[in-house]
Amino acid sequence: MRFVSHLLFGIIVLIVFYFLIHPELSVLIPSAIALLIGAVIPDIDHPFAIVRKVLRSVSFIVLFILTLLFLMTSSAASFLQSQCLSFGCINYLLIVQILTSAIISFILVMILDFFIPFHRGPLHGIAAAVGYAIICGIVSMKFSPQYFAIAAAGLIGYLTHIIPDMLFKE
Repeated sequence: MRFVSHLLFGIIVLIVFYFLIHPELSVLIPSAIALLIGAVIPDIDHPFAIVRKVLRSVSFIVLFILTLLFLMTSSAASFLQSQCLSFGCINYLLIVQILTSAIISFILVMILDFFIPFHRGPLHGIAAAVGYAIICGIVSMKFSPQYFAIAAAGLIGYLTHIIPDMLFKE
């Protein structure tokens, strides 16, 4: 199934979930987020999925910012400054820092991409669904006393991805 199909199926299940449980608004919004993310996140292991492309982009941006901040610290900046001084490009230190950060971030994203398992591998199983539900429950414990409902919504959302994939293999 495609991204839109999984998302629409998740929305349908969310509507049914709402009418069966009638959660209050403080639980409905985090439950909806957990369910809809769970409905699309298993395709992170598909090389051409929208979720994977978003993961790559967000990972690159976060790594780029963190790497650039690291390269602007005193020790890393002094090392780069000494290297630029020896190559005669001291006037371009900021450009060197930006390019170095971009190259390092690109390499780290490619390494991350390499370690994501193959499509319909371990991320398309019950253990991953339970793991996602546990993560949803742990994250929501800090914000809501009804974390169990949010974890259950996450589990249901993940299962709304796995079950149709098992039924309608391409």
